[in-house]
Amino acid sequence: MAANESLARARDLLELVSRVVESKPGASAPAVRIRAGVTRANGDKALELLTRSGFIERRRRDGEDGYYSVKPYRVSSEAPRAGFAKTHATRQGGGG
Repeated sequence: MAANESLARARDLLELVSRVVESKPGASAPAVRIRAGVTRANGDKALELLTRSGFIERRRRDGEDGYYSVKPYRVSSEAPRAGFAKTHATRQGGGG
């Protein structure tokens, strides 16, 4: 598997878990993993990375940990963008 493909899959996983947390505020880690349809290892790693990066936060309520969205994680905001010159100024992209 190429490094770019692996990175893309990791970003997709992070977005998927972020969207689950957004739709189910206060969900436990097992509930997030089940709803996202991911393995325990992948789900826990995604929750950890999103928490450390400030996208979600873990709060303890009634003796249980729940996850809450702070800001949405989206792949589109993390992906590199092509420069303007490479797409339009040199007539390599766009219309006719």
